[in-house]
Amino acid sequence: MRALCAFLTIVCLHPLPLLAAQVTGDPEMIGQIMSEMGLKVTKRQDIEGLPMLESEIDDTLFNVFFYECHPQCRRMQFVTGFQMAEPMTTADANDWNRDNPFAKLVVAESGNPYLEMDIGLAGDGLGRENFEDALETWRGVLGDFRASITE
Repeated sequence: MRALCAFLTIVCLHPLPLLAAQVTGDPEMIGQIMSEMGLKVTKRQDIEGLPMLESEIDDTLFNVFFYECHPQCRRMQFVTGFQMAEPMTTADANDWNRDNPFAKLVVAESGNPYLEMDIGLAGDGLGRENFEDALETWRGVLGDFRASITE
């Protein structure tokens, strides 16, 4: 019983570490976590003046766009594009999308593909472990797509 009381006292006196486990729609916080995970992050703004982060995983540059920011952002999206020697068809993108459910591949009019992965942050956000897992999923998706276009 004494140990339980001591634990509850500590939790009540120090609530910040528990709150820090939540990743909210704060681009500064997200950039910091990405940096802590070993990624170089550059803070910018998109063409609409919304926050944007630039980063790189395994020699692939990507952007993190934020949406519905007032003041916290409700959604974020990892995006990267690829320059192809031969245009990619929408049928190729559909095949890839069917087999890879965690990200979406879209093809621009030029035939160059863009890979996107959305993450919802509405309300109280998501746990840090879940955010780190999402970033690792993005890393895997990037690697899988790069492998599919170099084979």
